[in-house]
Amino acid sequence: MLDRVRGRSARWWAGAVAVLCAVAALGLWFGAPPLYHWMSTRQERQGAVSLATYLGLRLAETDTVVYYEHHSSFPDSSAYLVVDSASGAGAREMRRSSGLASCHLADSADFANAPPEYRPAPSPTLMYCESQVVPADGFLRAAWDPAVDHGERTYLWAIEM
Repeated sequence: MLDRVRGRSARWWAGAVAVLCAVAALGLWFGAPPLYHWMSTRQERQGAVSLATYLGLRLAETDTVVYYEHHSSFPDSSAYLVVDSASGAGAREMRRSSGLASCHLADSADFANAPPEYRPAPSPTLMYCESQVVPADGFLRAAWDPAVDHGERTYLWAIEM
């Protein structure tokens, strides 16, 4: 009688372990790729924002990074960010506090690698600023169009050399 109970108990535990292994395998099969994608996307965003911050970018709480690319390589890392501010005044403050100076009308700016929805439309009012960041040996560049949305969207490049 005791052997029968032990036999049933062993089969029950074996069945429970098999079910748990199946559930774990399915969880890894269907859950790991989205989790990996989420983590790598989050790391890329943090890398882009931290590089730009290191080179002088000062984001306010109301600024939103709507697009980012981060290219990490030694020694020339770079990031491209598109930042939406809550207002045109907020965007101007962000550019001013980031040390972007020597602003002028953009004669040419390189947007070739950015997707079309995250690059400014060609415009005669497109502005361009650049800041040489001496301590970090890099550049922070910005472009925006004051005629579109009061200049709330800023296109930023952070290039470390």
